[in-house]
Amino acid sequence: MAKLKTSKGYLSYKNSLLDFSSKVIDESMMTMNLRELSVYLDKIGINWGPAFGTLIGIVRNDNYIPWSPNFDIYILKEDEERFKDVLWILNDNGFELVRYERRGLYYLKKRGEYFKIFVLHKISYDIRHTGGSDFIHEKYLQDTTKWEFRGVMLNIPSEVNEYLTFQYGDWTKPIQTVFYKGKVNKWKRLLTMCIQDILPDFLYYEWICQCKKSDFNRFRDLCIRSKYPMPHDFELSSIRPRKHKRVFTVGVYDILHKGHIELFRRAKGLGDYLIVAVQDGDTIKKYKPQAQVLNSTEDRVYMVKSVKYVNETIVYQDVDEIVKHVDFDLFVTGPDQIHSGFQRAIRWCEDNGKDFTVLARTDGISSSKLKKIISEKTNR
Repeated sequence: MAKLKTSKGYLSYKNSLLDFSSKVIDESMMTMNLRELSVYLDKIGINWGPAFGTLIGIVRNDNYIPWSPNFDIYILKEDEERFKDVLWILNDNGFELVRYERRGLYYLKKRGEYFKIFVLHKISYDIRHTGGSDFIHEKYLQDTTKWEFRGVMLNIPSEVNEYLTFQYGDWTKPIQTVFYKGKVNKWKRLLTMCIQDILPDFLYYEWICQCKKSDFNRFRDLCIRSKYPMPHDFELSSIRPRKHKRVFTVGVYDILHKGHIELFRRAKGLGDYLIVAVQDGDTIKKYKPQAQVLNSTEDRVYMVKSVKYVNETIVYQDVDEIVKHVDFDLFVTGPDQIHSGFQRAIRWCEDNGKDFTVLARTDGISSSKLKKIISEKTNR
C-alpha cells in the first residue's frame, strides 16, 4: 500500500496502473458520484470546477464527452491540503483514491467511475500549470460563474467562450484528440505511469520539467497568436519541491490551547520544519487598542517554543512584512486570518512562488471563547 501525507496523518491507498482503453463514462453512475462529491468539495469551500474536455462537453452539449473515461476537475494548489484532508471523509463514503502522481494529480473511483483531479500550480502571477501539458491563465480560474449541470452548480470561466476558443480553437465541433484504445496507446500509458511511480524525486521532477518545455512553447505560441501578453517571470521548475519543506505560520497565541496545538501538529505534518511567528505585543496594542492580551511577548514565545511540533519561533509585527524575510515554502493560515495584512501577505506569496493553504479551525475552542468562559467564572 502507498501512503499519502496529509495534515491529518498518512492516508493509505493502492497506487494503481490505470487502463482506460475500454472505458467510457456511465452517465447515470457518474451523475450520482458527481452530486455526492460536490457536497464534500463545496463544504470545504475550495475553488473547483470541470476542466479541459469535461468542460467542453458540459458547455457545448450539456453532457459528458462520449469517448472520455473520466470526469476532469481542477483545484488550486493553495487548496490542495484541504482537499487531501477531505479525502479521509470521501474514503469513508465510497470514494477510493486509486492513483496519485507527485506533480499534483489524483484519481478517485466510485461505482466504477473515475474522477481525474488536477492541481493547478502558479508559475507566474497570471499563469497556472497542471504539472502536465496544460497551462491556464489565472483570470479564467478566478473570474468564474455558476453553471448548473445535472443538479450540480459548477464553477466555469465567466468568459468561457473566450477561454475555450483560445485553448482549443473551434471547440464547438466535436473532435476527439485523446485516444485510449489500441495496444500501443495502452502500453505506452501504463509504461509512463510505471516510470513515474518508481523514479526518485530528483529525477522525476527533472523529467517533468524537460518533458513540458515543448508544451510551454506551444502555450506561448498560442499567446502570441492571440496577442495575449506573456509574463517574463514564469518558472516551470516551481513544481520541484525542496528536500526539506519549511512551513510558516503566524498568530498571537495568548492563551495557548488545544486548537493551537492541533494547528501546529497539522502544519508540521505538511512539511519537515515548522516556523511559528508570534505577534509583538506593542504592535497588537497599536492596531487593536481594545485587545486584552494577557501574556507578554516573551511569555507567549516561550510557550510556543515549548510545543514539540515547533522547530523555530520568531517575533513579528506585520504579517505582510514578515513573509518577505522568512525562508519558507508553505504559508499556513487559519480561516479567520483574513484581514488586509493577510491578503497582502498571500498576494506576496503568489507573486513570489510560495505556496499557501488554509487549515480549518478545531471545532469547539478558541481564545476568545476561553477568555469569555474565564470572565464569566471569575465574575460570579
